[in-house]
Amino acid sequence: MRLSGLAATPQSLGLYVLAAHRMEPRSAIGGERPRVVYAGRLGHPAGELGELAAGTPYLTAIGQEFPYPSRITADHVLRRAASDTPFQQVVYEDRLREVAGVPAWPLTVAAALLLAVTAASLTAVRHSRRPPSAPPSPPR
Repeated sequence: MRLSGLAATPQSLGLYVLAAHRMEPRSAIGGERPRVVYAGRLGHPAGELGELAAGTPYLTAIGQEFPYPSRITADHVLRRAASDTPFQQVVYEDRLREVAGVPAWPLTVAAALLLAVTAASLTAVRHSRRPPSAPPSPPR
């Protein structure tokens, strides 16, 4: 990380640690506070990952930003976290629905208003075309 201190642009770190337990950096080393984006046991991975993770069944993924690389003072030193609590970051992505490049909600509102106006017009036309009712006949 000390080499990144010579960078002219902001830096970001994605650190993946395989260990017997959940791990955490001892300090921010001149960047923003490190954040855990994943922590959990691997289960029983097969193949090359299984060989790599043998005896180190816990994966901790850490992200960190360095807006001012010149402030990086050291390399990360990791320590065991207070607990092995699993964590998985969830990212929600909201997208505006569009129809032919136009947001769908104004089209939906316009269609509902058009439907309401059409229904009201048809009702008014039907009432105007009814023959007038006959006046009540006088009593005998």
